[in-house]
Amino acid sequence: MKIPKRLWPILIFVLITGLSISGYPQKRLPDVHFEATPQDVVEAMLKMAGVTQDDVVYDLGCGDGRFVITAAEKFGARGVGVDIDPARIKESNENAKKAGFTDRVKFIEDDLFNTDISEATVVTLFLLEELNLQLRPKLLSELRPGTRIVSHAFDMGDWEPEDIGWVRDRTFYYWVIPANISGTWHWSFASSTGKEENHLHLDQKFQEISGTGSIRERRIRITEPRLKGDQLSFRLRYHSEGQTIVMRFNGRVSGDTIKGSVEVQGRPWAGIHEWKAKRIKN
Repeated sequence: MKIPKRLWPILIFVLITGLSISGYPQKRLPDVHFEATPQDVVEAMLKMAGVTQDDVVYDLGCGDGRFVITAAEKFGARGVGVDIDPARIKESNENAKKAGFTDRVKFIEDDLFNTDISEATVVTLFLLEELNLQLRPKLLSELRPGTRIVSHAFDMGDWEPEDIGWVRDRTFYYWVIPANISGTWHWSFASSTGKEENHLHLDQKFQEISGTGSIRERRIRITEPRLKGDQLSFRLRYHSEGQTIVMRFNGRVSGDTIKGSVEVQGRPWAGIHEWKAKRIKN
């Protein structure tokens, strides 16, 4: 069929923008050029993440599938690879078949920004820093506290890593998804002198926390704060009636609740007690 010249601009526009004649857009092109992570770096990253047979490893931008295949072969984990490029998915499936691990890994042709990753306990990345930053809100909102992330070559901006590793000239970074603990909490513990009820105000930037606690209406800045996944610890230290009282708190965060123990040095609460906190304001 001969196409009239007056329609040529429309046809050129369709070809350039990737629109089909039916009006449906083609799938978005890959964000990065595929470059395989060296196998020894893959294994070092998975070791840093502490991968075990209990983990589900998601590789976002899976390339040839080596991260999830290695996770299955070397560490006994299950794995899911996500890539927008059908050629990479085909290659990954072929490599899984050759390795004999098709029962433990699967590959999804999809946009990694749209994929449901909430099942993951470990996420591996080899993207670009700007893509890591675009992906960061999704990681923080969809992944459960305690989920580990390892990224080859590129960091997460002002989200400081928990650890950094090297293999030859290759650098990789490690993070743990922190629980959301910011806000004002009402906390209490039972002691031999009765039930003590106080408040705790916490500020948070990723895993870095600061704040104050109240003891009988006295506000005290917390010290030695640490948040790793859903595990929170800190210390309150103050003087009362001529003695120094030190309270060491440890607890597990679950939504708007923290439960754990507090070890107290100093009267009248000396000993180890159960404590719990309830968030009353974000």
